Amino acid sequence: MIDDNMDNLITLRALIKEVFPVSEVFTARAGVIGIEIAKEKDPDVILLDIVMPGMDGFEVCRHLKADQETKEIPVVFVTAIKGDREDRIMALESGAEAFLAKPIDESELTAQIRAMIKIKNANRQKRDEKGRLAQLVEEKTAELKLAHQKTIELLENLKTSEERNRRLITQMEQGLVLQEFIFDENEKEQDCQFLYVNSSFERLTGLKSHEIIGKTLTEIMPDSQQFLLSQYICLLRTNESVRFEKYFEQFEKYFEVVAYLPETRQVATIISDITKRKKNEEAICYLSDHDYLTGVYNRRYYEEALTKIDVAENMPLSLVISDVNGLKLINESFGHAVGDELLKKVADIIVKECRDQDIVARLSGDEFIILLPRTDGVQTAQLVKNMKNNALKESIGAIEFSISFGYETKAHVNEDVQEVLKNAENNMYRHKLYESASIKNKTIDLIMNTLYEKSSREMLHSQRVSEICEQIAIKMNFDQDDISQVKTAGLIHDIGKMGIDEKILNKPGTLDQDEWKKMQRHPEIGYRILSSSSEFSELSRYVLEHQERWDGTGYPKMLKGEEISIQARIIGVADAFDAMTCDRAYRKGLSVEEAVAEIKKCAGTQFDPVIADVFVEKVLLKS
Repeated sequence: MIDDNMDNLITLRALIKEVFPVSEVFTARAGVIGIEIAKEKDPDVILLDIVMPGMDGFEVCRHLKADQETKEIPVVFVTAIKGDREDRIMALESGAEAFLAKPIDESELTAQIRAMIKIKNANRQKRDEKGRLAQLVEEKTAELKLAHQKTIELLENLKTSEERNRRLITQMEQGLVLQEFIFDENEKEQDCQFLYVNSSFERLTGLKSHEIIGKTLTEIMPDSQQFLLSQYICLLRTNESVRFEKYFEQFEKYFEVVAYLPETRQVATIISDITKRKKNEEAICYLSDHDYLTGVYNRRYYEEALTKIDVAENMPLSLVISDVNGLKLINESFGHAVGDELLKKVADIIVKECRDQDIVARLSGDEFIILLPRTDGVQTAQLVKNMKNNALKESIGAIEFSISFGYETKAHVNEDVQEVLKNAENNMYRHKLYESASIKNKTIDLIMNTLYEKSSREMLHSQRVSEICEQIAIKMNFDQDDISQVKTAGLIHDIGKMGIDEKILNKPGTLDQDEWKKMQRHPEIGYRILSSSSEFSELSRYVLEHQERWDGTGYPKMLKGEEISIQARIIGVADAFDAMTCDRAYRKGLSVEEAVAEIKKCAGTQFDPVIADVFVEKVLLKS
């Protein structure tokens, strides 16, 4: 962590240690010191403040990304200026992977650190793979050089021991072919005729010696004849051996080819199969430019492509920014595997509407960008419309999803492409304001329905608790908005049970100690689900606190008295009353009179005495 404010460093260290107790946290109050620590310790992630004396956060990030030792360490800016678009753009340009806004949300910090660790591990794996491949290439090259040398030595010894060397040549690993030049009446090279091939050449190409001996290069390898003849002619002119690598479509293989002149007007060619090595190189090259999850280009490639594509011949150039609505909520509720499937489907929807010359890249977790050369605003609008319509037809199981789009067109080459990008992003956020809320509400309904499918008892319980909460709020003279809010909170107060095994939810007997510990996690699970969306931030607090007790002996935070929100205290009374009066497989529910006696008895210990009194005297007696 690099921050000149010691209080910030202490707070962040405490948060990180709480979630990752075995982690090792290094701190620095100046950019120069932080850079030195990064070089020495090679951390999994760097949390970096923007505003610092001397070297600010942007300069620190650029230093880190420019250094071979630290460039692959993910950097997350921690700042209170989340809404400043220019600072966000500067952060991305300086190489940062993400933003965290102050005050820090623990679940967002945890998710960002885990995501950055994945990125660091992927970078480390890619680096190790490159090193391994480089070593493999070096070893194979050495082997090939040694083999070629041996082959040349064998051919040179052919003059003194032709039979002995013939046996050795037929057993060599590389393919060997001997050809003779064919000249026209003007002594110009026209073709080559096959004189000899060894068994390895037959094995590598699938061609048989009796089928090709005496025939020409044009007859046997028509697709490659022109290229090979040009190489052989160069060899003939210079009398120096030639080496090249080429993909031969006829054999569907990559070969390394070495050719030399053993005799006047003859050419000997040695071939080695390097297909596996070339495919490994292509795979590594692909990973360096593509997003590993969706298969579209990554941000690194996009930044390079934007510079190349931003030229006069590509005007008008349209930029489209898209953002998947409610992804965080889906990840928290249904797991990251479901979220990953959603991202892959979104990428497929976008790619299917794009042309070969268009660039599609994933910029961050839920954000994609499209570069559309020679595309005006009208064409872009139609493309975006098609994507939105196709998205409405797709789902992941029962989960519907939507994508918010924003676009802007650069009509003239002298316009600033970064300003065009900023306008596209602002357009996307305007659409997201009303599109995101709708999909998140649908997702919450789906979560509750999924919970009800796991346990039908939970549906009836939630509905009754919601009705009781509404009646208590009315009797306590809440305004209509607050009544609606506590009614909704009562309906979804057990949303966290989505993360509890249905065997525990539906167990006919009493829960054992281990099962009860798992059940006690449901307020925190519910909080994580709801707090992932700003629309439900207030409700998330009520859900988190609904199992707290007036005397401070509840869970999960052991809050006491008015430290507990009044909405959570109302839910606590309603939840307890319904639980007491309902029949269970292992016990019969209490009568209303018995439940009332229990509530009066626990007023001041488990329940807020005022709310307990309102419920008993004004809600129950009235009904």
